[in-house]
Amino acid sequence: MGSAGIAGELQFFGLALLRGALVVALYDLIRIFRRIVPHGTWAVAIQDVCYWLLTAFLIFQLLYRQNDGAVRGYALFAVGAGMLLYHRILGSRIVEPVSGALKRILGIVLKPFRSAFGKIVQVVRVAARFYKKKLKKKWKEFIMILFS
Repeated sequence: MGSAGIAGELQFFGLALLRGALVVALYDLIRIFRRIVPHGTWAVAIQDVCYWLLTAFLIFQLLYRQNDGAVRGYALFAVGAGMLLYHRILGSRIVEPVSGALKRILGIVLKPFRSAFGKIVQVVRVAARFYKKKLKKKWKEFIMILFS
């Protein structure tokens, strides 16, 4: 095998470490987005499914391109180690400050639009109530005509 083979395996190990760090960094971006924009249960579930599909693709791509599709324990260990190292070194220190700063910036930028947006929401609610009553009445008339 020689030193070229060992160098190739070490390079693969390093790429797996970096891929693990990338996977956690992507999730940190999702966490920042969730802190800035409130999400319901379904939105979080959909984001998580998309994240895990992307993660599976990224790991599969690494194994397929760099290791001919062979799953090796040390590669999975390296991915996990990269995830852990990123989270311990950077991840725990990034999410809170970045999301807080972005919230403040967005608060300042969007402040002029809040009052106008509030008025638009009020108009839409009044119109929705009005048309809901009309639509309900028309629907009842349609059902009566349909079944008479």
